[in-house]
Amino acid sequence: MSAIDPKQAEQEELVAEWLRATPGFFERYANLFNEIRIKHPHEDRAISLQERQMTVLRTQNQELNRRLSEMLHFGSRNDTTQQNLVAWLWLLMKANNKADVDVAITSGLAVVFEVEAAQLLPPNSAYGPWVDIPLCGSIKELAKASIDLLASQTNINPGWQSLVAIGLPLGKSIGVNQSPAVLLLASKDETRFTAGMGAFYLRQIAELAAAALDRIKAYEIKGD
Repeated sequence: MSAIDPKQAEQEELVAEWLRATPGFFERYANLFNEIRIKHPHEDRAISLQERQMTVLRTQNQELNRRLSEMLHFGSRNDTTQQNLVAWLWLLMKANNKADVDVAITSGLAVVFEVEAAQLLPPNSAYGPWVDIPLCGSIKELAKASIDLLASQTNINPGWQSLVAIGLPLGKSIGVNQSPAVLLLASKDETRFTAGMGAFYLRQIAELAAAALDRIKAYEIKGD
């Protein structure tokens, strides 16, 4: 595409400015909509201004419909997630021993996040950084050292495409110093967990899970 001559560009800007300042022009010369021909944005042919405007409006409507569909989809998904979270919290409240808490955490969150795998990994000081910033994203984009650390604690299914490893701050709610455990959620969907997921939301879940485990730990300490 050749560059426009500066003088021509200046003249065109004057024409454009005049048209913007004279809104009644095309009402008086409506026939120009069909007479003036411009290049089709996607095809190698000329079209009228009217047809060009219809193309623009059609594209805008398609984009608006796409966004509306996304909003409805995510709105419905968020409603379902909220309902599942309430059910998960109810399971945590009813659990009165470690085995039941473990099952409530893993099975409940597997439903909440709609994932194929949910595991609790035993405490390890190496998980410390994942308490404040959970490991989250597509497996192929995560640091190899992080994946190797997880692989040393559990089997990494080749079918997993994305995962989140959340550090559980054990002992925090009962004043006991303890290495963090990890809640591991994994999915065959590469887009299920992304690097942009809200860390605050994940940390809240981690703190609730840790508090449930601490509650059982406190009962054990009292029992001793």
